[in-house]
Amino acid sequence: MTTHQKAFTLNQQANDHATQMRYSKAIVQYKQALSLYVSLAKAEPLDYCLPIAHVFSNLAIIYLNLERPKRADEFHQNALRMHRVLCKTNPKKYALELANCLIDGVRYLKEHSLTLYEAEMALHKISNTKRTIELVRVIRKLHTPIVE
Repeated sequence: MTTHQKAFTLNQQANDHATQMRYSKAIVQYKQALSLYVSLAKAEPLDYCLPIAHVFSNLAIIYLNLERPKRADEFHQNALRMHRVLCKTNPKKYALELANCLIDGVRYLKEHSLTLYEAEMALHKISNTKRTIELVRVIRKLHTPIVE
């Protein structure tokens, strides 16, 4: 089994554990997958940026569910860095990923809503699809204060 296959398998197993709320096992396997992806990224950085970003995002979600917001934010910020790098290299391909990550930060980690402008700007770089229109609606909804 290649290193890539091992990383992929560990990531899939971690996803399964996370779905079943077995967070301890998921964390261990995500971190093992992350270590392998990082070693692979040394030779081919752009090929492994996205899987690394996804592992960071998944770890952020787990730590959020475990009510460890500081740890969740650390992993979210790492994911955000990776998505920004990818979006700079190929905005059409990665703008949706960046926008989703930015929106998640505001929605779940209480990041400042000004980051939504960055999400909207990223979406303007790609053609309007059903998904981009949906994300713009989410952004507008998050910007709108709730009046009671």
